[in-house]
Amino acid sequence: MTLEQKQSKRLTMAQIAKEAGVSITTVSKVLNQLPGVGAQTRARIQAMIEQHDYVQNHAARHLRKGQSGLIDLVIMRLEGGYDLGIMHGVQEALEESGHRLVVFATHEDEAVERRWLRRIQDQSTDGVLLLLPYERIGIAEMLMAQNIPVVAIGDRNEPTTNYPTIGSTIWLGGYTATEYLISLGHRRIGIIAGPLHLTTTRARLAGYREALERAGIPVDPALICEGNYFLGDGIKQANALLDLEDPPTAIFAGNDAQAAGVYQVLYQRQVRIPDEMSVVGFDDVMYTAQMPPPLTTIHQPLAEMGKMAANMLLRLIGGQTLESNRVELSTSLVIRDSCAPPRTGPLLNR
Repeated sequence: MTLEQKQSKRLTMAQIAKEAGVSITTVSKVLNQLPGVGAQTRARIQAMIEQHDYVQNHAARHLRKGQSGLIDLVIMRLEGGYDLGIMHGVQEALEESGHRLVVFATHEDEAVERRWLRRIQDQSTDGVLLLLPYERIGIAEMLMAQNIPVVAIGDRNEPTTNYPTIGSTIWLGGYTATEYLISLGHRRIGIIAGPLHLTTTRARLAGYREALERAGIPVDPALICEGNYFLGDGIKQANALLDLEDPPTAIFAGNDAQAAGVYQVLYQRQVRIPDEMSVVGFDDVMYTAQMPPPLTTIHQPLAEMGKMAANMLLRLIGGQTLESNRVELSTSLVIRDSCAPPRTGPLLNR
C-alpha cells in the first residue's frame, strides 16, 4: 500500500467515534489507556484504531507524553471580573502551548466538587488550576494523590502548602489603600472585608489596621464589616456603615464588586462620590475605569497571575521542577476619581 493510500485510510478521532458508535471521550479514553470503557467496546475501538493507523500518526505525540491536551480550571462560579481577568491570562498561556481549557464551576457546592473529582479520575486531564477561595474537601491533596499536577491561584486557607500557589501582595494592598485615604485627611475609614477565615481577608484587614496604627488613629471595631466578596454584600454592609451614629467618611471595599454595591447605596441615599464619601476598591477589574466616577482601587495583576499559574502548571506537566512553590506578584494603587479629602461637618444619615 502506498503512503497516499495509507493517509486516505486514516480517520480523525471524531470519525472513529462515529464509526464505532461511541463518544469522542470514549475513544480518547482508549487512546490514553484510561478506565471507564467496557472490555468489548475497548477491543472494538482498539481494532479500528490499528486498522486506520490512527495511533501512530495522530495520537502518538500525546500517548508518548501521556497527555490529553486538556487543562481544567476550577472556579466558584462563572461570574465576576476577578475570575475573568485570571482566565484571560490562563487562556493566553495555553494558546501558546496548544492545550485546551476546560472550565468547571463548583458554585460552592461540596457535592458538585466531589462529582467533578470523580469525573477527573475517570476522564483525561493533564493538570488542574484551582481558582477557589477555600477548599472544604482537600481538592488539591486528592489530585496530588492521583498524580495530577495542580497549581492554586489566589486565596488559600494555609500560608504554606505542599503544592504550588500563586497570589499577590494582599497585605500591602490593604495597607496602601488605607494609607492613601489617611493622606487625604480621612480618620473614619470603614472597611468591608470578606470571610475572616480566609488568609487573604485577614491580610487585607491587617494592612488596614497597620496603616491606622502607624497614623495614630484608633481602630474602631464598628467600622469593620465582615461579609463575602459579592455586590449584594457591598450593599448590605454599606447600609450598615451609613446607619452608624458616627458614619465613616471613606469606605475601603474588599473587592471591586463590593465597591459597586457601595456605589449603589450611596446613589440611593444621594451621597455624592467623592464629595461626601470616598470609596476604594480592590482588584482593578475591567469595569472599574468606567464606573461613575471611575473607581480608585488596588490593582491585582490578574491576567499575569493566570498566565504565570498556567505556565507553572505546564512545567509540572512537562516533568520540570519549579524554583519556588509560592509566587507573589505586586499589588499597586490606581488613583482615579472616587476619593477626595473628607467634607467638613457630619454626614447625614439619608
